[in-house]
Amino acid sequence: MEVDERGNKVSAEDANRTVKVSGVAARQGLLGRPVLMVLIGGLVLAGLAWAGAELFGESTDNDAATQVEEIAPAKEGIPADQGTGGNTPATGEQMQPAPVDKDPTPQTGSSG
Repeated sequence: MEVDERGNKVSAEDANRTVKVSGVAARQGLLGRPVLMVLIGGLVLAGLAWAGAELFGESTDNDAATQVEEIAPAKEGIPADQGTGGNTPATGEQMQPAPVDKDPTPQTGSSG
């Protein structure tokens, strides 16, 4: 008597027996329509979760509630440096380069 992988005793007659099984019967699970339905259902649920997160995010977003203040264009008689807001030069003037806070020339590693 022989022992199989589970420890059960197997007779010599059973050990030498050949079992023929079809490819469909040997599979662990069936393919086809049920698997497709599970995959489609998962995609639908993922889409619903995404849509819910988008709606929740938009409802808690406060950018839409922020009031935007529009600046009227400069009127004649106002100096160019007033009312332009920010670094934008007045019409017809060139923009000045930004100041550099360090030497733009490359430095060497040795100090002579």
